[in-house]
Amino acid sequence: MTNEQIIWNYLHEKIRNVYGVAALMGNLMAESSLNPLCANGVKKLGLTNAEYTAVVDEHKNNNFITDGIAYGLVQWCYKTRKQGLLELAISQGKSIGDINLQLDYIWQELQKYKTVLNALYNAKNIRETSDIVMLKYEKPANTSETMKQRRAQYGEKYFSKYGEKVIDFCLDAKTASKLFDQLKISL
Repeated sequence: MTNEQIIWNYLHEKIRNVYGVAALMGNLMAESSLNPLCANGVKKLGLTNAEYTAVVDEHKNNNFITDGIAYGLVQWCYKTRKQGLLELAISQGKSIGDINLQLDYIWQELQKYKTVLNALYNAKNIRETSDIVMLKYEKPANTSETMKQRRAQYGEKYFSKYGEKVIDFCLDAKTASKLFDQLKISL
């Protein structure tokens, strides 16, 4: 499975709202291109993303929390958020670059962002939900209208690829249920 599929499946299992999942994925795409090893600023250290991840995993980078490198799917850069990611990785004996670990950490973090979580659960469109994720969870330096549009466009791409199939299935299931109920009545 691709990172995209892993992320969609994980988030859909948790959120159960295709608009919410697509909005969150659009933001993750804007942050990291869905690459859990993405380390923005790592070139200044003369390392690749994979090398940086290995150094942190081997506990050779004692400055991970404060090094100013934005890391992972969310591009965590605040000390407390990076510390939480590192602590979870150590407690589970996994790499900080493990996609499932990062998804678990995203889900753990979202429990503290009630407005965002509520928006994801109750999303009715991608743009509005994407803006909430961007402004209240991701909190990037660039919050311009162009960036909001870009993130929502990424979300629309994932909705078209995965979300419409879920909605079609649900509509088909509802139609089948109604037909079944009508058959029971007529019998």
